[in-house]
Amino acid sequence: MKNYTGSDLRQDFKTFFSKEKSRISKILKDLGCTDIQMSRQFYYFYGFFTSKSGQTYYFCCSDVRHFGYNQIRYKIAKDYKDYGGSGMNQYVNIDNIKEMELI
Repeated sequence: MKNYTGSDLRQDFKTFFSKEKSRISKILKDLGCTDIQMSRQFYYFYGFFTSKSGQTYYFCCSDVRHFGYNQIRYKIAKDYKDYGGSGMNQYVNIDNIKEMELI
């Protein structure tokens, strides 16, 4: 998973992503999740992780310039290339990530 590297991406978003990547990774690890991968794109980010039970999940946030940053969408995925996800969309407030309903 490669990060977007265009010169039109402002440093404040790069810094924001770096902090959120660390924060979200820590929460997911505390939940017993493994193989956490995240990538920043043009003012949004996405990633994958494996839950404690072995289920793969895809997650993302919307473009923070237009929609703000107050929730993350996540869903079951078949593998780490299933960007569309095969499960139903679920949403969690960024302050309540540790309360995600994972199988």
